[in-house]
Amino acid sequence: VIAYMAVGGVILGVAALVIILSVTNGFAGEIKSRLIGMNAHVNIRRFDGGPIEDWRPLIEKLQGFAEVVGVAPVVDSKVIIASLRDRSRVDGIPIWGIDPETFPAVSDLPKHLQYANPEGEILLGELEELNKRGIILGEHLARRLQVGPGFDVLLVTVRNLDVDGAVMDGLAPRPWSFLVTDHFESGMYQYDDNYAFIHIEDAQRILELGDAITDIHIHVEDIQRAPEIRVLLVEEFGYPYSVRDWTQLFPEFFRWIELEKWAIFLALSLIVLVAAFNIMSILVMSVLIKTPEIGILRTIGCTVGEIYRIFVYQGLAIGGIGTLLGCLIGFGLCFAQQSFDLIAIPGDVYFISSLPVDMEVLDFALVALISVIVCLATSIYPA
Repeated sequence: VIAYMAVGGVILGVAALVIILSVTNGFAGEIKSRLIGMNAHVNIRRFDGGPIEDWRPLIEKLQGFAEVVGVAPVVDSKVIIASLRDRSRVDGIPIWGIDPETFPAVSDLPKHLQYANPEGEILLGELEELNKRGIILGEHLARRLQVGPGFDVLLVTVRNLDVDGAVMDGLAPRPWSFLVTDHFESGMYQYDDNYAFIHIEDAQRILELGDAITDIHIHVEDIQRAPEIRVLLVEEFGYPYSVRDWTQLFPEFFRWIELEKWAIFLALSLIVLVAAFNIMSILVMSVLIKTPEIGILRTIGCTVGEIYRIFVYQGLAIGGIGTLLGCLIGFGLCFAQQSFDLIAIPGDVYFISSLPVDMEVLDFALVALISVIVCLATSIYPA
């Protein structure tokens, strides 16, 4: 009975470890895809943050790279936004000026639109029948301003005061009226609570950029190769351009996810450790109980090493069987969740409707290896 309990402890610990690690991988993957999906895999801008004047040749050159699957010009700035129906509702937000034709190639924005047509078309630019510009707001930002599609908002920019051809010290606010055409909900709070999108030509107009842009967003075929491609682009373009990939845009965030994963791993490893000590206690009891039999074996010629191996193999068998069954049970439960979404979670609270799972061979191998080593180590003392 005690041996079965020891095997059960190893099974429980190993299964818990592989399941939790797979769920952590799943959440990390979902967050990564949403966070990066709204942003660029690789971003190019000037070192000084100034406008890029002659940007079209840069985009043509980027489109010649085999690894690049999408390129889009972007105007990135900050403005003050206010609801026209209630001007007390004011906020400062980052705003992106985008080209509705090229931006879907570098962003998942169309997937997150709440009121778009079935094709997910981005409704921006001049709405001639209403004679107003279009703007897409993050869902939380729209709620905070209490505006929806069809409502008007004011964007306030600042420009240098120019009197008689001389630039004066100070700034003059300038309001621009926009019509809310849609909301987006990406599931990432930093986007949904802050960001807004307008047509790139509107952004150039209200920011007085002429034909210039501030950023070039790039999507690559293999997101894991983005750092390598960044190095190639740095060599190709160099100064005055700054090239950054997604690992540099959110370094602390992904470092935190990795740290959390291994903190959970260490915590749950205690279950395997407890099960291993159970194996040790079983073997100690077995040695005490079977002392007469050990004496008989010694009498008929068994060496100390042979008897030693008997008990080590017993501990290794308990640990090995428990590890194998734990991995199989963990794999089975994870596979069932992947295939049938057995565990649902509230989509209005979280950004997904079912528990995400992403099984990695390395995680299973690492858990199995550590489990077997711990069980083997605890078998040596009683042997």
